[in-house]
Amino acid sequence: MRAIGIKHFGDTPALMECPVPEPAGGQVQVAIDAAATNPLDAAIASGSLAALGEYRFPLTLGMDGAGTVTAVGDGVTQFQVGDRVFGQFWSQPLRFGTFAECCVVQAAPAFGALATIPDDLPSHMAAALPTSGMTAVGAIDHLQVPEGGTLLVIGATGGVGTFAVQVAAAAGIRVVATASARHAEQVRELGAAEIVVRGAEPLDRALRGLAPEGFDAVLDVVGDRSATRLAAGAVRDGGALLSTAFGVDEHLLTDQRLRTENYRLDRKPERLAEISGLVTAGTVRPVIGARLPLEAAPRALAGRFEVTDLRGKTVLQV
Repeated sequence: MRAIGIKHFGDTPALMECPVPEPAGGQVQVAIDAAATNPLDAAIASGSLAALGEYRFPLTLGMDGAGTVTAVGDGVTQFQVGDRVFGQFWSQPLRFGTFAECCVVQAAPAFGALATIPDDLPSHMAAALPTSGMTAVGAIDHLQVPEGGTLLVIGATGGVGTFAVQVAAAAGIRVVATASARHAEQVRELGAAEIVVRGAEPLDRALRGLAPEGFDAVLDVVGDRSATRLAAGAVRDGGALLSTAFGVDEHLLTDQRLRTENYRLDRKPERLAEISGLVTAGTVRPVIGARLPLEAAPRALAGRFEVTDLRGKTVLQV
């Protein structure tokens, strides 16, 4: 079968021919219809997450995916052959990812989450949900912004950002988002009440004008620590500042005026169910900036492809 993977940490991801993996006890075999890329995939390939879990080589990359169960191992009762499933396919140890024609994953992934795809949800949309969607709903939950409160989203045009704007707006939160002038109107359509156009004026000045009494919370999905530090000054006393990209530095982590956190995705099965429910209800939609063939995965991971609208999620059609 075709797969995108590496033979050693630090290798450039490449198209490989691999045997079709067979499920062991507690595992399911899934014919992958679509997969989605995440910064997590490049981090794993580089070896920067080598200390987190176990890995087996050759390693097929890809965490997010959707497909059909084609075989089940002993002891599996959650799924059966023919089920359409999606999720974050992070087994322990990790060897078989979603950037392949076929994947084997634990029925209850040690570090991920797997569920049946809601009826009528296309595979390419299901594949776009897991990591970014789960991260967005988890981050909004941790921020605890009250209905009617004000949230600043730093970086609203990528995978997590496009979900976060929608999830927050659906909860009755007034969303202010940073975006380029080119994408401002599209981010408003996702639910942002106001846009801070990057580079139009100093960030701290723009924020003071939009929330004179202070923001209830800031969500950073970019990891720009200079922007996060500036934004912290615009948060009211007792408010929250959270980053999904390690944008909260050591100084802010000890700030007694705010609740601060570098968020790591938690309660994954619950988060997957939550984002799935929002999508099936029509409250949230995945923004897919590009749909590419499997062979384009190395180019996608390196960011070497054109996106004409919001970047959102990049989906590989397997």
